[in-house]
Amino acid sequence: GAGLIGGTAMVAILYMGILMMPGQMKMNLLYMLGSTMFGERVMTYMSGAMMHAVMSVAFALAHVGVYQAFDLDTNLAAWGLVFGAAHWAVTGMALGMMPVMHPQIRNGSLQAPDAFAMGYPMGTAMGFLMLHLMFGVLVAVLYDAFGGV
Repeated sequence: GAGLIGGTAMVAILYMGILMMPGQMKMNLLYMLGSTMFGERVMTYMSGAMMHAVMSVAFALAHVGVYQAFDLDTNLAAWGLVFGAAHWAVTGMALGMMPVMHPQIRNGSLQAPDAFAMGYPMGTAMGFLMLHLMFGVLVAVLYDAFGGV
């Protein structure tokens, strides 16, 4: 549950940023994810949302697995920042590999994000970091609030 809430919050804040600062926030995440499989707009966004939800749950489970493996039960918000930074590092490197697997980036119809979203304006790269840190904190706080530890 914490992963789904954290992932939903990330997407909501990302798209608010795109609406408020269209010149700085360029990562249309759901479209980028969904268009790896579909070209039709509705299916693209739906599949992108499903992919992000699954990844959010998977990363949250990894966070929880570390909490339990190392018996972490205090300062989970601080640990959430650490895990959010690790999450950012993993997904940042994955963004650098998008041109290899994304058909629209390969054919030039979609801009490559580059590693850590550095192919976009600096506001996007900084937002990418901040959203992952926020995700880590949210997962930690919600996991603690749901009685996980």
